[in-house]
Amino acid sequence: MKKYIGAIAALFVPFFASAQTTANITSITDVQTTLNNWVVYLFNIFWVIAVGMLIWAAIMFVTAGGDDEKITKAKKIILYAVIAAAVALLANGIQALVLNVLQSK
Repeated sequence: MKKYIGAIAALFVPFFASAQTTANITSITDVQTTLNNWVVYLFNIFWVIAVGMLIWAAIMFVTAGGDDEKITKAKKIILYAVIAAAVALLANGIQALVLNVLQSK
């Protein structure tokens, strides 16, 4: 469990490093750029976790050795990872749709 916490904490190291710099926000465009950078960063972290979950589930599935309980658990993890990926893709699409609607005025 400690290895997983360390790996997840390592994902946030660039965030903490960039948190020590001061951003000169002088206009609404700077706010939009900053928020967009955060969304892209968090979206990338999500994909790393989603792919990791799929790999972990695949390993569980292959090493189950015919144990129905382990196979069922691996299938659930795969299902949840695919659902999360679909929701993330929809969220990204909705963000683009809202941005287009707001900019078209």
